[in-house]
Amino acid sequence: MKRSAFTLVELLVVVAIIAVLIGLLLPAVQRVREAANRLSCANNLKQMGLALHNYHDTFGSFMPGMVGGSSNDLQDGANGGFVQVLYFLEQDNWLKQWKPLVPWYVEPNFDLVGHQVKTLFCPSNRTSGTMDLGFLVPVAGRPLPNPASCDYLLCKGANAALCLVSQVPMAGRGVFDVNSQTRIRDILDGTSQTIAIGEGAGNNPRYQIRHYYPDTAPATDLFPGQSSLIDQSWSSGPLATRLLNSDGLLEGSCFGVTAQRGGFNPPFDEPMNNPLVLAALDFNNDCTNSVTGNGMMDTISGFRSLHPGGCNFLFCDGSVHFIDSGIAPATYRALSTLAGGEPVGGDF
Repeated sequence: MKRSAFTLVELLVVVAIIAVLIGLLLPAVQRVREAANRLSCANNLKQMGLALHNYHDTFGSFMPGMVGGSSNDLQDGANGGFVQVLYFLEQDNWLKQWKPLVPWYVEPNFDLVGHQVKTLFCPSNRTSGTMDLGFLVPVAGRPLPNPASCDYLLCKGANAALCLVSQVPMAGRGVFDVNSQTRIRDILDGTSQTIAIGEGAGNNPRYQIRHYYPDTAPATDLFPGQSSLIDQSWSSGPLATRLLNSDGLLEGSCFGVTAQRGGFNPPFDEPMNNPLVLAALDFNNDCTNSVTGNGMMDTISGFRSLHPGGCNFLFCDGSVHFIDSGIAPATYRALSTLAGGEPVGGDF
C-alpha cells in the first residue's frame, strides 16, 4: 500500500536538517549585514570629510572642536563642534535658528538640539537616539532638553587636557580642540596620516563608564537615574559643569583621544574599543595633564565601535580607513596628532 504522509521520525529529521541549515546560514547573513553597515558607516565619514573641507574652504580653517568661553574654560562652553559641520551636511535650513553664543540648553538652541541626523549614527550601533537628561534636571535646577546622540568623535589627539590649546604639549595636540582653528598647513605630519574624526559608539551595553583612568570596573558613583552606558551628542558642550551644578561623573563629549596625557611619560594610552570608557571631565587643575592623580587629570573618551576588530576613521585628506584595534599604541598616538613628528609605519 502506498504511503500518503511522513512518519514522525521523518518529519523530525527534516526539521533537524532545516535547523542545521539555518544555523549555518545565520552567521553568513550577519557577516553580510555587518559588511554593509561598516560600508555605510565609512560613507557617513566620507560625507563628513567633504563637509570639513567645504568648511575649511569657506572659513580658512577647520571649525573649533568645542566652543568655549573667551577664557577657553569649558565651564563657559556653549556647544560641540559638530554644530558647524551640520551646516555643510544639508542641515542648514533648520540650523539657521541656531544662536552660536548661546548655550545649547537655552532657547532657541533648546528646541534644536534634539534633531537627529542620520549621518551621525553608525548603523552597526543604532540608527537613532537621544540622551535622556531627565535625571539631571533636579540637579541643574532648570529644564534641560534631551539632545540627539552621535556615534562619531572629533580627534583631539593624544592628550585630554581641556584648557588653552597652546598649553597642550605639541606631541599630544590633535586637529580639534577647545576654540581651535586648525588650518591644513598646520598639519605638519601630513593630512593623509592625521585622524580627523573617528567612531564613538554610544548607549551600547558593550561600553560602560569608568570614573578614573586606572579603574578596572564600571563606575558606581553615578547620578541617580543616570545610565551607566557612555553616550554623547552632536550639540552639547560639557555636561559636567558648575553652571548645571553637575560637576562630577557624566557623559562623553564630542572629543575622542588615543591617550590621556600624551607628551609625557607614561602617556596613559586609551586603547581603541576599551569596554570601560572615561567620561569627559574638566578638573581645572592644569592645562597640560602632566599630573597623574585621580581627580586631577582631565579625561576624554577613547574611540570605539561595534565593528569586529577595529574602527573606521576619517583622515584629514578626506580618506577613510579601518584601523585594527591591535594597532601599536605609539602608531595610534602618532596618527591622532597633527605635528608630533613621529614616524608612522604602514600598519594601519
